[in-house]
Amino acid sequence: MFVGQIQAAPYMGKMGISAVRANLPFASMQTTSTQYDRVEIGTHSQADTRSGIYKPSSGQMQAMGSPSYTWAAPDSRLQTELLPPSEQSSYTEEDALLNQYMKQSRIDGYFDGDTFVRTSSEPVKLILKNDISKADLEKFRGELAEKGLEADIDWQGVKEDFVQIGVGFDNIERFEQKADYLASRYAVLKDRIQTQFTGEHQEAELQKLEQIYAQAKEEMANTYAESIGGFFEDLGQSGAAEDMRNSVLALVDQKANAYTDYIEKNADYVSITDPDKQWLKQDDAYMAAQLRQSTGTSSAETQKQSVNEQAPYNGNDLSFAGIYAKSLSQQLQNPTWNVNESDVALGQHLAEQYSALKTSAGSAGISEKLSNMLNSSFDPFMDRLMDSLDALIDSNRKWAAEKPWMSGTIRTDYIDRESVFHSFQNAISKA
Repeated sequence: MFVGQIQAAPYMGKMGISAVRANLPFASMQTTSTQYDRVEIGTHSQADTRSGIYKPSSGQMQAMGSPSYTWAAPDSRLQTELLPPSEQSSYTEEDALLNQYMKQSRIDGYFDGDTFVRTSSEPVKLILKNDISKADLEKFRGELAEKGLEADIDWQGVKEDFVQIGVGFDNIERFEQKADYLASRYAVLKDRIQTQFTGEHQEAELQKLEQIYAQAKEEMANTYAESIGGFFEDLGQSGAAEDMRNSVLALVDQKANAYTDYIEKNADYVSITDPDKQWLKQDDAYMAAQLRQSTGTSSAETQKQSVNEQAPYNGNDLSFAGIYAKSLSQQLQNPTWNVNESDVALGQHLAEQYSALKTSAGSAGISEKLSNMLNSSFDPFMDRLMDSLDALIDSNRKWAAEKPWMSGTIRTDYIDRESVFHSFQNAISKA
């Protein structure tokens, strides 16, 4: 029984640079003979097969039975994106209640090198949030209403909430949200310490706060500089990483100062009058969320940032640069351009992308310094992109070497960079 045949259409690529130089307009056109794959299924012995036709024996061909399956309802716990506290969109009263409940089964301790040292002798009790019943939560809510939270600040909880405060390509869209989270937590804790403690105790608590805040701020700045800044350094922008690192540090400090000033001017930024909810005032994560909500994410005070020679980029610059770097990085790692398209078309495509950068940068209102850096990064990016495309063509060349009949179906000549840049410049000049 004849099943079918597959014809592989020969590659009809555009004229390459070698053809141009040789003045041979048809030099790049492949004229290999048409290739066919043929498959037959029957009961004849394989020994009777003709060359090039595969006829499996009856023993090799077996019909598969109908597959069986059991339908399972989707588990919402697996559908929810697991985000660290600094990237979660909200922190409500119910979130605070659940968080405080979970702390009862927290394993207290610290890392000494690679070893975790427990600081409590209490038996470990593991519990999942979804396993907590409403009845247990309501009972715990009553206990909080009666006894409140401990007067001491939960410094371990603060440190745990600052875990994964770093910024990279995977979360750059939430960069400024993370900066606001860190700055608002700092402002709320500072206000609580200055209000609740005095003397040496106050001084000791403030030192703890400054140490934890500085570590988290350094992690955010260093990770941004390594990922985003490092990317632009690789595109020839010397000093970009250090400028961006200093700018992140300055941004977080200025946001922290703005939140602190807001609290001083608006002591009642959150009103908790219900006697059963006074414990929320001791939950600094909840109070910080209320502070961010009170000021508004677009508040002029928390968004205002001065720049200088050492920290030349504001929050808007840093957000735009990060998202743009992510876009370029994805193109270099997984190029989507079809190498079978002409090199002239590639140049035109890159010109469109460059024009889109100019338009989006103007709409975003980024600084002149950042705009100049992004513009000067584009030529090196084009070179890197063509390196990535040549790597794909290398794979084609290996295939063609192993299976010569494929040489007419896939591209094996490298990107003609002269042609690409010439096409790019022509398109830019006409835009």
